[in-house]
Amino acid sequence: MDNKFTRLSVALTSICLLLAMVLSYAPAWAGQKNKLKNKPEIIEELTPERLASLDNQKILYTYDSLGRKDPFRPFVDFSQIERSIPTETGRPLTPLEKYALNQFRLVGIILAGDMHNYALVEDPESVGHTVHTGDRIGNASGYVKEIKLNEVVIEEPYIDIFDKQQTRTISIRLRDIDEESILHLENDE
Repeated sequence: MDNKFTRLSVALTSICLLLAMVLSYAPAWAGQKNKLKNKPEIIEELTPERLASLDNQKILYTYDSLGRKDPFRPFVDFSQIERSIPTETGRPLTPLEKYALNQFRLVGIILAGDMHNYALVEDPESVGHTVHTGDRIGNASGYVKEIKLNEVVIEEPYIDIFDKQQTRTISIRLRDIDEESILHLENDE
């Protein structure tokens, strides 16, 4: 009984696969027959004179995109990959929290010890602000993590595509300072 059932199952599966293959190629065969029937006829031969007359004519073509996908639009919406964490709505925003981090310019740094370093940043309206470690900066809930010799390190939380909170580190650099200029500053004291 079990052997007959296996044979019957194999036979039915084979018939179904054969039928699926035949039906999947049927539209392709039908399309080839229609192509042969609808073969365009050449009305006149393309001569150099005819080609020159076609060059002088304006050929207008308009593309109707109604109901079609835009081929230049990406499949993945990258604007939703990373989202910033909203700021606390209960407190007023400081002037440093009104602008994006890339709009600030680092003007100067005052090194006064490990935890007492200060930096002077300038906002897009050319207004200077002093910041120290722990100050909030940027419109995406960032804060100053560390102030180094020629850069300010800022940590900014965000939510990734898996809805998990991550932290990105962003540095705003003052300028490239070589070691000799640092030694000259220390020797002048």
